[in-house]
Amino acid sequence: MTLATKITLARIFLIIPTVVLYIVGMLEETVYLPLLIVSCVLFAILCSTDFVDGHIARKTNTVSALGKFLDPLADKIVIVVMLFLIVYFRDFDLFHYDGLVIALLGGLILTRELTVSVFRAVAASKGLVLAADIYGKVKTVLLDVGVAFLILAGVNEVIMWIGEIVFYLGAVLTVFSGVRYLVKNKHVLADTVKDGGKSAEESVSGDGAASSAEAEK
Repeated sequence: MTLATKITLARIFLIIPTVVLYIVGMLEETVYLPLLIVSCVLFAILCSTDFVDGHIARKTNTVSALGKFLDPLADKIVIVVMLFLIVYFRDFDLFHYDGLVIALLGGLILTRELTVSVFRAVAASKGLVLAADIYGKVKTVLLDVGVAFLILAGVNEVIMWIGEIVFYLGAVLTVFSGVRYLVKNKHVLADTVKDGGKSAEESVSGDGAASSAEAEK
């Protein structure tokens, strides 16, 4: 197992204490604030180190199929699980039914990620490496920041509002980037592929395999 894959696995295991501390903090009033802060810090570490494993894999030329599968999985799991817990425990008051809207957007985000993952799998089966999309990376940052603020939503009402607004922006960009990604690469679904398995826009450099792991987060 490569170093990059080990780091990815460590990030995935970090999800467990992040989730457990949040749940315990929400259930036990006496340790509410410190546990939520620690949970938020762990969440921030998990998200901010997202680029580390991919960077190491490219630099050491140790890109693996397992790493390409696990790397995008860590972010998706923690975002979906934390959103579920936040909606379950929190009473939002930015507008009526905002908790329901967050839950629905969470489902939409998950649907988008699954769709893009399947799309990338189809592309890979045809020997295509899809180019990275800046909108996908920006939406990841917005969702990470929004969820981090929502973890601390009970500390201050303003923090909750900031978290909701940033999350909504991230959710809108998630849908936009997903649709744009599919339309931009619609040739993947074509029965024939030109240029020997790669379009001109998707020509692969020396570290192209690693780029595919981070192409759309």
